[in-house]
Amino acid sequence: MKRKIAGILLAGLLAFSSVGCTQIEGKVDTSSGSSSGVSGNQSTSSQSKEPQGEATVTPTPTESVEERIPVSIPEKEGMQADYTSVDGISLEAGSYLAVVAKDLSTSYWKAVKKGAQQALNDLNASLGYTGEDKITMTFEGSSDPSDAEDQSNTIDVVISENPAAVCLGIIDMQTCKTQLEMAKENGIPVIIVDSGVDSDLYDVFCGIDNRAAGAEAARKLCEAIGDSGQIAIVSHQSTTQTSIERIEGFTNEIAQNHPNVSIVQTCYSDGEEELETQIEGLYQQYPQLQGIFSTNQQVSDTLVELQEAQEQPVKMVGFDYSEEQQSAIESGLEYGTISQNPYSMGYAMIVAAARAAAELPVDAFVDAGYQWMDQSNVAADEMEIYRY
Repeated sequence: MKRKIAGILLAGLLAFSSVGCTQIEGKVDTSSGSSSGVSGNQSTSSQSKEPQGEATVTPTPTESVEERIPVSIPEKEGMQADYTSVDGISLEAGSYLAVVAKDLSTSYWKAVKKGAQQALNDLNASLGYTGEDKITMTFEGSSDPSDAEDQSNTIDVVISENPAAVCLGIIDMQTCKTQLEMAKENGIPVIIVDSGVDSDLYDVFCGIDNRAAGAEAARKLCEAIGDSGQIAIVSHQSTTQTSIERIEGFTNEIAQNHPNVSIVQTCYSDGEEELETQIEGLYQQYPQLQGIFSTNQQVSDTLVELQEAQEQPVKMVGFDYSEEQQSAIESGLEYGTISQNPYSMGYAMIVAAARAAAELPVDAFVDAGYQWMDQSNVAADEMEIYRY
């Protein structure tokens, strides 16, 4: 049994709570219902209000998953485990796994949660756990996906509860190093999911190769504009790992292999101006603009709306999936999108967390994979796991 965190940490947390900072934003709905699909129709998360001075996290009861979706993880040579299966994993009855996500409002993170819940159900079924013996899960997130400080406070509370393992999707890659050190000191395995931190104090990264995905987006956008002309980038938070690495992959591909294409500007959703204002400024400032790359679901949806208002919309390559993007791709307003596999990512995350907690071998990188989607395949049955 892992030792409890030193009294100094708990004292610090209690002191912090006295100024009103212990409330965890965006706590998941603990009812037994679940969404009817991966596209984000899950019920809105409810907020739990704790008494002042008591920082607790209540594990989520194992929920039913109405529709089972096939889990698919790219096979890599030399992998130490199968992250599509819970076979061979044994955890102590009543254990719980903690997840702190970047955002609870998007269909992407709802799909991650649904995949995680399926893995948890499979694990309990495999071990024959029922009732109070079931392994449970907390799934926390900030009400503001750009609020790194709020997320750090949430992670403090989660780690103080001493879960069997913790899974983190980090908002700002320069934060949470203290929390990772505390988890390490107390023997709590850390699984980084989707977006990480500038540290090596974790056991597994479960996500995609964001630089490779950014490079693929660059090749597709250059293809769309005839490999010549001015392009721009619109991105989510400038401090989050996914944004940084996707832009690096994109810009390096342009610089190395597309000499007739120039990137005129990069805009961020956490900039001084609203993102909509920045994008409208791009259209006005660069009348010869040929294309735009957007780096995540929210930014892509915003760009689609602004594209619709343009008399001559530019070529657009998005990232992630949404129904709005599918409609834009089918109509020709959007050239295509790089879509991830969040359901499988969530499943693999829980498998990795359970394996690490059980002291079984894990891989440093579990690649959940991505897929280019355009008019030729966006509605295809085989693309189901990439639509969310």
